[in-house]
Amino acid sequence: MRRVIWSMLIVSAAVGLAMLMRFNHGNVAVLWPPYRIDFSVNLAVLVLAIAFLVFHLLLATFSNALNLPARVREYRERRRRESALAGLRDSLLALFEGRFGRAERLAQSALGDRSLAGVASLVAARAAHRMRETERRDRWLEAAGEEPGIANAQLMTTAELAVEDHRPSDAVAAIGKLQAGGPRHIHGLRIALRAHEQAGNWEAAIQALRQLEKRDALHPAAIRGLKIRAYRALFAARRDDAAAVQALYASVAPADRGIDEIAEAAAQAFAAAGRAEQAARIVEEALETRFVVSLVSLYARLDVVPARERLRRAEAWRGRYGDEPVLLRAVGRLCAAQELWGKAEEFLLHAARLAPERETQLMLAQLYERLGRDREANERYRLAALAGPGALPLPVAAGGAALSRDAAPPSSVR
Repeated sequence: MRRVIWSMLIVSAAVGLAMLMRFNHGNVAVLWPPYRIDFSVNLAVLVLAIAFLVFHLLLATFSNALNLPARVREYRERRRRESALAGLRDSLLALFEGRFGRAERLAQSALGDRSLAGVASLVAARAAHRMRETERRDRWLEAAGEEPGIANAQLMTTAELAVEDHRPSDAVAAIGKLQAGGPRHIHGLRIALRAHEQAGNWEAAIQALRQLEKRDALHPAAIRGLKIRAYRALFAARRDDAAAVQALYASVAPADRGIDEIAEAAAQAFAAAGRAEQAARIVEEALETRFVVSLVSLYARLDVVPARERLRRAEAWRGRYGDEPVLLRAVGRLCAAQELWGKAEEFLLHAARLAPERETQLMLAQLYERLGRDREANERYRLAALAGPGALPLPVAAGGAALSRDAAPPSSVR
């Protein structure tokens, strides 16, 4: 539509100019002594227009001739940039395809463009890392660090590759530099968490874990599992120092104290440090709200706490949670500690009927030994051995016949 309108305007202007020149009868005289040149105004206008066009073309040609070297340089730079971009694109594609040698080679071809050299170096570093070429990887990372504008990317890549290479100290150092220069990146916190976990620096791991939890950056199940691992290691390392265990337990968030495994680790640490009363309080607070098998077993072994008090609480929990085998076994153990032999046997037999576990059978065997009932003790030891891990019954022959006591075993197997 625009072309049609412009065509109509040009045609109209040409028609109007032709009609105007048709009725123009003026002359133009050019005096160049001793000459005099006369010609019409129309011809003068035409000559001037042609002269203007020729002069304009000459100026344009001269300007293009002067700008030709710059245009050639610009063309070459554009081609080089296009080639570098294509190389970087293909190197990324090869990296994602798992063709790491090709990715490194193509990334090297993108180094011709200074604006892409840093990114290309990082791609090449990742490719070399996947091929376990550590020297080339380190050279690429060093080259990337010399390029402006990608310091954060270089530090993040260094930390991530260090964690994958099980070099937690290098990863922590890189993340420290990254966090010192700006806000704490979520991905950086994830890498720092993995590095602290590898190094066994559980205090720093918990700090990073809390920040990730606050930002909802990890799955709740992963957070729970990492907290359990961290606090188990921390309590185990302090179990010989009651003050250190108390300080650590005070630093645990109230919500984390409600995690069964953390409560068990804290109670075990207090018990090992000679603070059985504190361990008992932790177990009692937990069992008042929920039933935890491991805590019941631990509570029965806290012999520093009077057995009568523990038995009273265990009976209360039995009334609340029912006849759980581990709870019956704990009550039987506590009855034996009070020398209530009949009650102890009753509860242990009940537990064995519900779940014939090895620990229950061993308790019954030890109880019968104390009572001088050796035959029953031996039977319980046999049942405990069969209930142990890896105990498999002896296979029976295809005919189902068993050897009699008097039958002689075969001399050899053919």
